[in-house]
Amino acid sequence: MRVLFLTLYPEAAASPRYRVHQFLPYLRKEGIECMVAAPLSEAAWRRHTGPNRRGRALWYHLHETPHRIVELLQAHAYDVVFLQKALMSAYLRGLPTLLRHQAQRLIYDIDDAVHLAPPHALRFPWTLFEDRQQVQRIMAMADTVLAGNTWLVEQTQQYGGVAKYFPTVVDTERFIPPQNIPASFRIGWIGAPSTTSALAVAAPALMEQKNAEIVLVGADPKKVHLACATVQPWSHDTEVSDVQQFSVGILPQHKDTWTRGKCALKALQYMACGVPCIATPYGAICDIIQEGKNGLFADSDAQWRQALDRMRDPAERQRLGEAARATVESRFSLQKAAPQLVQLLRKGEL
Repeated sequence: MRVLFLTLYPEAAASPRYRVHQFLPYLRKEGIECMVAAPLSEAAWRRHTGPNRRGRALWYHLHETPHRIVELLQAHAYDVVFLQKALMSAYLRGLPTLLRHQAQRLIYDIDDAVHLAPPHALRFPWTLFEDRQQVQRIMAMADTVLAGNTWLVEQTQQYGGVAKYFPTVVDTERFIPPQNIPASFRIGWIGAPSTTSALAVAAPALMEQKNAEIVLVGADPKKVHLACATVQPWSHDTEVSDVQQFSVGILPQHKDTWTRGKCALKALQYMACGVPCIATPYGAICDIIQEGKNGLFADSDAQWRQALDRMRDPAERQRLGEAARATVESRFSLQKAAPQLVQLLRKGEL
C-alpha cells in the first residue's frame, strides 16, 4: 500500500510533525509505503517565515504553487492521498478538483480552523483566483475527514463531510515524567511565537506570583509583557526536558472562533510529563481536562490566582500530575493512535 502525505508545512512545524511525521515509523513497520511532500523545503520555509523575511506572502506563493501542482499531478500513483491542513497557504481555485481527480482515496486531516480563512490571504487583483470556500469543498469531497477536536467534527458535518474524531496525540515514550522534580516552583508555558499573545489572559495573575519562576519556551520576546518571565528558545531536542522542569504548565487562551480549532497540544505535552495544567476552559481542552481531577480551569484573574496558589502544594501537583499522565496514556498517546491510523488507511475505518 502506498500513501502520499501532502502537508502544508515541512516537519519543523508542529502540525505536520504531530499529525503526520510521528506516525511514519509505525506505518512503515506495518508495510505501508509513505511519501511526504510539502510545497516548500524546511530551508525555504524558514527563509520565508523567519524574522528577516522579505515580501513574505508574494514569494511564498511563487515558490509553493508550482511545487504543489506537480505533487498533485503525481497523486494518482498512490492508493491513498492524505492531505494535512490545507493544499496551500493561499486557496487557489481549481486545486480541490485536481486533487479529487488524481486521488484514488482522499483523507483530509484538519487540526486548525483553516476553513475560516487561509493562512496567506490574497490581495487584489489576485483575489480573482481565490476560493475562500476551498476547505469546505475539500471537507465535502474527501472520503474521510480526520478532525482534531469535536468542534471541527461538527464543522465538517455542517459542510457535508464524513468526519471522524482523531485528536492530536503525543509520544508517551518520549514525553515522560522527570526522574528529579524541580526544587523551585516553576510556572511554564511552551508554544509557537504566534500564540504568545494568549499569555495576556493570565498576565495579571502571573505578575503577582512571589517566589516563583516563570519560564516561557518558544514565545516571541517582543510580545511578552512580563518582566518577571524568562523567555527560552524552543528546540525539538530540548522540548521534553524543558517541560519536565515545569512545576505547572499553563494554557491561557483567547475565547474566539479561531481558538476553537486548536487541539490543546501544549496541555498534552505538560500532562504526558506528569506536569499538571491550568487552562482556560474553552475549546479542545474541555475534552481533555476534568476540573479538579487531572488539571484545573481558570476563567478570570481571580481564578488564575487561586489555581496557581493551589498548585504550590506539592502533594496536589503530584495527584493531578499522575492523573494527567494517565489521561494521556489512555486517550491521547501515539501508541494508541498509530494502530487506529493503520486501520483507517487500510480499511477506511477507525
